[in-house]
Amino acid sequence: MLSSFQTWDTGLEADAQSHAEKCIWEDEESGGHKENLFAMAPTLDLKHAVAEWNGERKFYSLLSFKCLPGQMCGNYKQMVWADTEHIGCGAKLCEKIEGKETENMHLLVCKYFPWGNGSIRKPYEKGPPCSNCPKGTVCVNNLCERETDQPMTGAASTCLGFSLFLLPSAILVGLLL
Repeated sequence: MLSSFQTWDTGLEADAQSHAEKCIWEDEESGGHKENLFAMAPTLDLKHAVAEWNGERKFYSLLSFKCLPGQMCGNYKQMVWADTEHIGCGAKLCEKIEGKETENMHLLVCKYFPWGNGSIRKPYEKGPPCSNCPKGTVCVNNLCERETDQPMTGAASTCLGFSLFLLPSAILVGLLL
């Protein structure tokens, strides 16, 4: 169930771009936001990056609210965290990414606020689609939409043209060129 709208945040976008420009493979948790990192070559395929993050769901236990031992699922949890209201992403082609043994890779950084990913509760509540939509919204394709707006998306201000979309049953961040 959705508890809030996801919007593109130009401040988070600038912060994510600044992080990407440094070409460092390291989480920068600051200001109450968290991030997902992805590196790939030869081109940056944003749909593939999101699919990889989403693929971590198989390592997430809804019983313990944690990743299975020895597995990574934090990117997935952050993408579907229902209380996250803002996202911003940036990318850079790096000759070398510090902290990774690779060359000529694209570094994608997406920052979220407020960040979720805690281990004491589920990232979203189970329930019928749209059963927790805020007042002034309608249910379209199992998603809450503002009555007068486009589906809960925001437009990025940079030439990267990132946008957000949502999938039923969980908030899933998708990045499209």
